[in-house]
Amino acid sequence: MRAIILLCLLALPVAAHAQTTGQPAGQPTGQPPSQPTGQATAPPAGPAPIPLPPWFIEIDTAKKGEVARADFLKYRMKSFDDLDLNKDGKISLEEFLKLAEPPHSSDQPGGPSLEDRRNRLRAAFQNLDLNSSGFIERAEAEAPIQSEFNQFDTDRDNKITEPEIRLIMQRLQQRQMAERQQAEAERRKGLVALNELMDMQMRDADKLDKNNDGKISQQEYLLAAGPADGAQSEGLLPYDIRKKLVMIKFNDIDSNKDGIIDRPELTAYALKEFLETDLNKDRFLDQEEVKKFQEAEAAKTQELIKKMMPPPAPPAPPKPAQPQRAPAPQQGAPPTGLPQGTR
Repeated sequence: MRAIILLCLLALPVAAHAQTTGQPAGQPTGQPPSQPTGQATAPPAGPAPIPLPPWFIEIDTAKKGEVARADFLKYRMKSFDDLDLNKDGKISLEEFLKLAEPPHSSDQPGGPSLEDRRNRLRAAFQNLDLNSSGFIERAEAEAPIQSEFNQFDTDRDNKITEPEIRLIMQRLQQRQMAERQQAEAERRKGLVALNELMDMQMRDADKLDKNNDGKISQQEYLLAAGPADGAQSEGLLPYDIRKKLVMIKFNDIDSNKDGIIDRPELTAYALKEFLETDLNKDRFLDQEEVKKFQEAEAAKTQELIKKMMPPPAPPAPPKPAQPQRAPAPQQGAPPTGLPQGTR
């Protein structure tokens, strides 16, 4: 981590120089691209070669296709020499903080402020000051640069050749691409892209295409309504209602109204549903967007069911109450009062 921070800081003037010169990456400063006059350029036989980093071209002024250790160290330490204002072979914190100011760094829209850059440099200074002397000494600054050279010098001959640096740059690009793909995969967890939605709908349609002709007839599509009767239909809506709901969906997908759903129509319908569901227009469907779409579809279906269901029969009027009659006295019944024999 310490080496990475220092290398990034020491490379700042080089990056600024490349921007001000306007030279493309891999082209020597002040020299136009070499092209033989009067000769046609042959088309490339294969993939374009990995471009050399600008620092390699700027160091290899003799165009020998190699960079020696001493030249690499001198080039990388130029920023150290620029920061060492009093030329005492070490950089103080005050000198180091100059990296936060022009020409080394400047304010960018949306970028860190001057104070933020200084705070980051203070933390980096503490990491680079290995002996806690309050200074970054020359040996401390050279150590990560020597380590960087060792990584490039794969055959340990104290020079970096074009094949070595191209191979390392290729591996770096591959690693960065893999990291970007992994980050994108992490970001896309739980998200559904348009092609994925189409694939899911095509797989569902293939289950209905019983004769495997790539098309779905009305009769085939009616299978989505479920069983008409039997134990499997228990708890479901009446079959007639389910048939009507399925045919409404069929007619929505069957755009040319020929009674057949083909793959272009399925694709167009999937696109329509995707655009309606993608509320934030980021070209992906998240769980919240899918949930809202499903809730809206469920509400529409309930409204359709209400219209299709027959109205409930009005309750039968209550029967009028019959008047109660007093029972007639029985013949020979004793008079009311105390029983006989008690008087």
